[in-house]
Amino acid sequence: MSNRKHVEEAKMLDTNLDVEKLKKLQFKIMQDVAASALIPLMRIGDQLGLFQTLSELGPITSKKFAEEAKVDERYLREWLYALSATDFVSYDGEKEEFSLSPEQKAVFADEEGPANMLGAYEVLAGQVYAEEKVLDAFKTGNGVAYENACPLCFTGTARFFKPSYQVNLIEKWLPMIDGFEEKMKAGGSFADVGCGHGLSTLMVSQAFPSANVSGFDIHGPSIEEAKKLADSAGSKDKIKYEIADSKSYSGDFDYIAFFDCLHDMGDPVGAAKYAYDRLNRGGAVILIEPTANDKPEENFNIFGQMYYAFSTMGCIPVSKSQEVGLALGAQAGPARLIEVLEKAGFKDCKIVKKNATNMVLEARK
Repeated sequence: MSNRKHVEEAKMLDTNLDVEKLKKLQFKIMQDVAASALIPLMRIGDQLGLFQTLSELGPITSKKFAEEAKVDERYLREWLYALSATDFVSYDGEKEEFSLSPEQKAVFADEEGPANMLGAYEVLAGQVYAEEKVLDAFKTGNGVAYENACPLCFTGTARFFKPSYQVNLIEKWLPMIDGFEEKMKAGGSFADVGCGHGLSTLMVSQAFPSANVSGFDIHGPSIEEAKKLADSAGSKDKIKYEIADSKSYSGDFDYIAFFDCLHDMGDPVGAAKYAYDRLNRGGAVILIEPTANDKPEENFNIFGQMYYAFSTMGCIPVSKSQEVGLALGAQAGPARLIEVLEKAGFKDCKIVKKNATNMVLEARK
């Protein structure tokens, strides 16, 4: 068998293939296949509440777990083996019991915690759903409008971004905007353009109860979800929500924010210009965008892989479905973003905060 393998490898070398590089590429693909195979399993576990149940009852056998979760034991056992193989679930072979470590609980079972990452799988499932639509868009150059997107893309995006925003938005990002906290505490006005489900809008409103906070989004169902969230948080009358695109919302503001959304807009220059015209004297536009470098090759890492993939299936199609269709993409980079702001008329544009996943930009007249 080993001789045959050696012969096959020699044949490959005759075709100018580097066998070691080939093996390395094949191994990486197998890693990606193994990771991708978990997407439906993670969605099943999420929807059936299996992570929460295991968090509460573990260590537990698959039989007892199935009884408590009211699911078929054989399906559950295979699900548990798969997740144990990737270290998402802990397994005691001697006792044949499954459990979640404190870290696994934080990532998979604590929905409101800052480490939860289940929303990522919701986004991925939505992108798989979009395959046929984006396939057609590749051929035609057209876009895929929000109304044609899978609902999981909206719910998943909200869940995916929530932990990071909980940790960073109020405590680390917005304090970097000159005068922001003082103005908001004194009753300043704030617009969250492209607010989606309104998580960031609600965070700002709760942190600065004296401020006048508004949320705008082109997607009607997302605005309805934002209203429900505000209502459940007791902030129904503190936030104004409006279905509007980035060039038609009403009001003038001290601060206008585009949180992880400017690159999705068909006409980001027009959106920035409209914001420029709606700013009160001394105000600023705030951008939060995925961290990226200006040269594509400098983004060829795990974060770039994720953002370029998300962008191919979501950001680019959405932008190309709108007026202008500039399609900045999720890895536009600071130079391109500042160019957009400067074309809109802003003179003072700069990055004020940056971490591995996000960068914060401030733009003033």
